[in-house]
Amino acid sequence: MSSNLKFNRTSVFGLGLVLALLLTTGTIPWSPEPPRAAAGVQVSIEQFGRYIDEWSEPEGYFDSDNFISNETSYLHVIPDLRQRVKPGGIYLGVGPDQNLSYIVHTRPSLAIITDIRRQNMLQHLLFKALFVMSSNRVEYLSLLFSKETPPVKPGASFEDLLAAVRRAPSSEKLFQRNLAAVKDLLTRKYRLKLTTDDISKVDYIYRTFWEEGLDLRFSSLGRGNALNYPTFEEILLETDRQGRQQNYLSSQELFQWLKNFQADNRLIPIVGDFAGPHAFKAVSGFLRANGLRLSVFYTSNVEFYLFGRSTWVRYIANLRGLPIADDSVFIRSYFPTYGRPHPLNVSGHRSTSLVQPMTKFLDQYDSRSLSSYWDVVKP
Repeated sequence: MSSNLKFNRTSVFGLGLVLALLLTTGTIPWSPEPPRAAAGVQVSIEQFGRYIDEWSEPEGYFDSDNFISNETSYLHVIPDLRQRVKPGGIYLGVGPDQNLSYIVHTRPSLAIITDIRRQNMLQHLLFKALFVMSSNRVEYLSLLFSKETPPVKPGASFEDLLAAVRRAPSSEKLFQRNLAAVKDLLTRKYRLKLTTDDISKVDYIYRTFWEEGLDLRFSSLGRGNALNYPTFEEILLETDRQGRQQNYLSSQELFQWLKNFQADNRLIPIVGDFAGPHAFKAVSGFLRANGLRLSVFYTSNVEFYLFGRSTWVRYIANLRGLPIADDSVFIRSYFPTYGRPHPLNVSGHRSTSLVQPMTKFLDQYDSRSLSSYWDVVKP
């Protein structure tokens, strides 16, 4: 096993106990006390920065800042994930903070978020700094929007918490103070090799969250279509199919687990194209060298943009390079504008989120049964 990662034997024994319970009960028991490190993975500050640099590739273009998700159904898959995904695997995802909700519910040992836009990597580094600076979710949200931290009564609902943050005062002075603290953490504590342009983009991202606040919406550049999409507050308050709030900020327990995960440097954002020449190969090599297997791959709707092009073949080759298990799964998002309504769509939602087995997909590809993108996402 590579010396890049260290594994705690006690934690591995604990994971074995979890798996034994899974086999006998058919469900995954979550500990009431959030573990600091599932499977005992440890990533030093030096390794964190080095992995970002070594695994990343030159950025590409996408026509959206993509500050937040536009997938209103993103939490519908949480019960399915909690039943099917064993804690302690490797999580791979794309895009902004919807990944954080998937991570807290699948509890991997390591999470890697890759996106064609370098700005997405920088946004996750901003989130990491804010987790360090906050002790609870009220402070985190207040920092994210550069608001004075409001008093919130114990036991207040998530809706009431967000309303309190919305009402809290803010100022340019407070934003500049917080921005300076974020830059200091990223460049001094984590010693990240950020360029002048990177620092400017961190400023741009953070200022957007400050200026737009809970009313921030997804939008495509130059299309003027932001009002077609939900606000950040609406995204945060989305639920699973049973109406339960499952966002990573919906409870203090979920927030604290993720705060510890971030403190252990186990969420690594990189720049990489699904069909690119380097990032996936670098991640695959690292996982294989350390005997690690992918458990969850959140693709969002990226495959739609790859299917039927030369990029599709390169994507499949990159996918095959990853060490996957028989029970590894995709999380996919489908939009009806791609051709037809999805039978699993929940009324009132503009997207359909799906959990699908990875090995079945590769078998379908090999048998040439994927003649359209619909064949990729159909039940």
